[in-house]
Amino acid sequence: MEPAIETRGLTRTFGPVRAVDAIDLVVPARRVFGFLGPNGSGKTTTIRLLLGLLRPTAGEARLLGEPAGPGAPVVARVGALVERPAFYPYLSAAENLLVFGVTAGLAEGPLRARVPTLLARVGLADVGERGVGGFSTGMRQRLALALALLREPELLVLDEPTNGLDPAGVVEVRQLIAALAQDGITVFLSTHVLTEVEQLCTDVAVLVRGRIVAQRPTRELLGDGAGIRVRFDSPDQAATAAAALRSAGFVVRDEAPTPVAPGTLATLVVDAPPEAGSHVARLLAGRDLYPAELAPIRPTLEAAFLELTRDPDASRPPGAGARTPGTGER
Repeated sequence: MEPAIETRGLTRTFGPVRAVDAIDLVVPARRVFGFLGPNGSGKTTTIRLLLGLLRPTAGEARLLGEPAGPGAPVVARVGALVERPAFYPYLSAAENLLVFGVTAGLAEGPLRARVPTLLARVGLADVGERGVGGFSTGMRQRLALALALLREPELLVLDEPTNGLDPAGVVEVRQLIAALAQDGITVFLSTHVLTEVEQLCTDVAVLVRGRIVAQRPTRELLGDGAGIRVRFDSPDQAATAAAALRSAGFVVRDEAPTPVAPGTLATLVVDAPPEAGSHVARLLAGRDLYPAELAPIRPTLEAAFLELTRDPDASRPPGAGARTPGTGER
């Protein structure tokens, strides 16, 4: 199946700053794809390039198998929520959707029939006739989601869709995204809420200073650093256990330094999937080694993200070759 989004060498510069630096991005169709990065990494600039709101300095992008760019016909098959869209404050939520839909070339009759369904889908059914000028930030964000769905898109690009929502609203939007994916819509999700990505996204790309530093299935990314933590009451027991595990073919990739402070457990970290914990326990028991603690290590996306986005310049003294700061683009 052709990728929903594909870029080759996509680049955008602002003066001397390369906000997006020759990225090759592949977003599988009919998936929820997480697009992550710290502030200033170039995420929003990338999204603007994909949607034709900016022209690339170099490289190319394709959406749904067609060339992307300013005025590209494929944009009609894409829904988007980028930052905070402006609405007519003196019109109701329903009227705003009608105006935007008709302006986009949708037939008014079918559109009027769809608007109540759209408002209900984003949790605004009870306030559809109220003026948008009195809406809270969260209500405006819900209306923006309805607007993104107006043309029944095949690809949905969402930039921080849960901004301003209360906890209940966050859960509802998360459920909506999952339902859209089940309907076969590709969702490209840029967010700082890593729990959303863990729960929703099948694949992830991480952008740092305009460059992609990781692009792989979420499960695979979370697998990095997984293991089994084994703790003993004494360093001698830990050393004996490490030797036994290595002789059985396990890799012990970390040990607590010795000597260990009084009262501190000596720790081994076994490079094995958490599911192998029972096997490790049986192997140790067969050698009369009984750990004080044996627990799986299940890395979080937050830990993986922090490791991938660690600033290599942070440990350098001032003026020691640190790169020029970004432009403030996300």
